[in-house]
Amino acid sequence: MPEPAVHPEQQSASPSSLPPRGPLRRLGDRRRQSRGLPESVRRLPAADRAAVARAVRRCVPPSDPALDEPALASSRYVRDQMRRYAWLYRWPPVALVAVSAVMLAATRTEQMAGTTVVLIGVAVLSPASAARRRGRLERLETAIRARGQDGTPAPEPRRRVRVPSPATAAIAAGMLLVASGLWLQWDAHHRRNDWTIDGPHGAFPETIATQPPQHPRKAVAAYPYTALTYRGLAIEATRNSGSVTARRIRPAATYWRLARRDHRLLDADIDPATGRLLLVWAHLDPDTGATEAPLQAMAVDVRTGAIRWTRTLSTRSDVLDQGSTVIGRAALIPAEGVTVLDPATGHRRWRLHDGCEEAPGGTLGGTVILRRECPGTGLLVEGYDAAAGHLLWSMNFARWWPGREHAAVLPVRVAGLDRNRIVVWTLEREAVYDATTGAELGEHPQPVDADGKVLGAGENKVFDGETGYGPCWIAPPRDLHEGICATDPVTGRRLWSFRFPGAAETPQLGSPVAVADGRVYTLTSDHGGEIVDHVNVNDARTGALLARVAPALPRPDHVYGIRAAADGALVLTDDLVPTPTPNKTVVLGDG
Repeated sequence: MPEPAVHPEQQSASPSSLPPRGPLRRLGDRRRQSRGLPESVRRLPAADRAAVARAVRRCVPPSDPALDEPALASSRYVRDQMRRYAWLYRWPPVALVAVSAVMLAATRTEQMAGTTVVLIGVAVLSPASAARRRGRLERLETAIRARGQDGTPAPEPRRRVRVPSPATAAIAAGMLLVASGLWLQWDAHHRRNDWTIDGPHGAFPETIATQPPQHPRKAVAAYPYTALTYRGLAIEATRNSGSVTARRIRPAATYWRLARRDHRLLDADIDPATGRLLLVWAHLDPDTGATEAPLQAMAVDVRTGAIRWTRTLSTRSDVLDQGSTVIGRAALIPAEGVTVLDPATGHRRWRLHDGCEEAPGGTLGGTVILRRECPGTGLLVEGYDAAAGHLLWSMNFARWWPGREHAAVLPVRVAGLDRNRIVVWTLEREAVYDATTGAELGEHPQPVDADGKVLGAGENKVFDGETGYGPCWIAPPRDLHEGICATDPVTGRRLWSFRFPGAAETPQLGSPVAVADGRVYTLTSDHGGEIVDHVNVNDARTGALLARVAPALPRPDHVYGIRAAADGALVLTDDLVPTPTPNKTVVLGDG
């Protein structure tokens, strides 16, 4: 029996003659059928359904006039769906704008500003794209209805300059916002440095001597600023300056110089164990000339001048007390609380921000020591885990002044000892604690004479290893004489004492004592503590006088104090006088 004739157009439309469809296409067909598409669209073959979907997606009438009605039905269906779910184009953009405002108020970093701009751009794009889509679908339906009955397109109107619709303009603005936010994000991560580094020039300088000076009478160098010293370098890190310079002490020359365009220096500290220089900067407003938040912390390798890391601190304040930052086992920056950074990488470990005033006392082992003054509790000394920020212990020393009006804000001082211990002292009492647990290891009052005069070192005391050194009163059989004493911080026992030879000799008014490599350096004066007349060098173990010299200071009438004693030099600084002077820092050496 002859087979029935099959026309070519019927053969092309036969499902058996179509190429096999993959699983993704079959899944797409089922998804489209389950979406509730118009009946006229669901009855079409797969190829025609794809043509209708393409026409609606592109908002262009289908090439086959037979598909006009399904295209109109599909366009109306899409517009109905957009009208049904119109809240998706309204409330999420409002929520994005609200979230952006909160994020921008919480932090003002450039990276967060970029994120905020991107979110605002997305909030603009969402409703604008929906409005533009509806307008294009309406124009598609108008174009399909305007076709002639024979399928020929309607005559095009005379060409005229097309003005972008408000939706198109909004989309362009949203895309511009998104692009700007992404650029801000990229710039925050890959910004061009606003600093320049000149140097280092030559090899790293040698120290002045391998040991601290035994006869520090010669002025090796003088500087018109308070210098940080490290090995053979004197580092100029002046507050409100736009640069930091490391200079060779001998011979005098610039080793490297770091300059910034739009930042000013607030504070600096150096870790003598690693040679890391911590710098804290504030942004400079070029219009007003004033500094503003946020702050930026920077670590510099003193040996090479290389920038190891920079971190922007999440703070709204640009107030930072000079000399308050500390770098050691951790980098402590007391700005609106205390921010603790990893000194090697700059990553933030933790932050303490609870409305109290904090002053870092230093780091010892794995403990960060803070002096805190909180409303209602007074002055506290607390230990925190350096890695995680957990509170390990807390102590209040008002009991040292019972019944006194200002006992809650008793001015205590904190220093580190060997074997993971800290010492806390005032003019009248002294105690030693375990730095990790806060357990008390010893407490004792400072010695006083029969008239109640304190015989201890008081505020000028320094600690090295397991011993405290400082000016004291020595009580011979007849009268009190000033000198220097060494004491055991745990028991308060006096280990040795040295009486100043001069009849009216007193300690200098500044910081008169320093300890380095088994030697105790003391500045003394025959003029009421205002002029350095002598530098006494004693053996730290026995108190024996090793040297007594009259230093050759450029300006002997300045109130100098000891800033450092290391690397073959004794560094004196005129810190009590805030005005600049050509001899603010003097480096003394053997001569």
